[in-house]
Amino acid sequence: MNDSLLKKRIKGDKKLRIIAFVGMPASGKSEASNVAKEMGIPVVTMGDVIRKEVQLRGADPADGGKIANELREKEGLDAISKRCMVMIEEKMKETPSEVFVIDGVRGIAEVDYFKERLGHGFMLVSIAIDSPIEERFDRIAARKREDDMDNIEQLKERDAREIGWGMGEAIAASDRIIENTSTLDVYRNHIRQLFEEMIEKEKNQ
Repeated sequence: MNDSLLKKRIKGDKKLRIIAFVGMPASGKSEASNVAKEMGIPVVTMGDVIRKEVQLRGADPADGGKIANELREKEGLDAISKRCMVMIEEKMKETPSEVFVIDGVRGIAEVDYFKERLGHGFMLVSIAIDSPIEERFDRIAARKREDDMDNIEQLKERDAREIGWGMGEAIAASDRIIENTSTLDVYRNHIRQLFEEMIEKEKNQ
C-alpha cells in the first residue's frame, strides 16, 4: 500500500478502529496488548519509541524516563505520538486488519494528535485501577523489564512525570473506562470483550 492509499484509508475507512490505552504505570496496558496479540490484533507500543532512542544513544535503559522527558521538552508534548505514527502507518501497510491497538498514551497532547491524524476510527480507553502504589510496584517487579523502576520512590517519580505530561487530562478524555480492580482473568475478559465488540462492529459496517 502506497502512502496516498494509506492516508485515504486512515481518513475514509469507516471500518477502521484504532484503540489506544491510557493509564498509570502498572495499570494493565501491557496486559491489554497481550490479549490483543493473542487475538491477532496488531499492536504498536509507544514505549518502543523510547527504547529505540535509548538504544540509538547507547544509554542506560533505566534512563528511558529522562530521555522521554527530554524529547517532549525539545519537540513538544506530542513528540512520542508523532514518532509512533510512523510505526502505526507501517503496521497498516503490513496488514489488512481493521482493528489496531496503541499501547501507552501518556498525555492529552498525544490524544489530540492521534484524533487529528486518525479521525473517527480513534478510540481512547482508560484503565482504572484501585490499588495502592505498593501493589503496582509488585506488578512492575514481577514483569522484570530492564527499563523498569527499582524501588517505589522511582515509581512515585514516574507517576509525577507522567501526570506532568497531561496523563490526568488524557484519562479524563477517554471514550471508555475498563476497570482492573479484580483478578487478572476478569480483567483479561473485559479486554477481550472490548476487542470482540470492535471486531463485530467492523464486520457489520
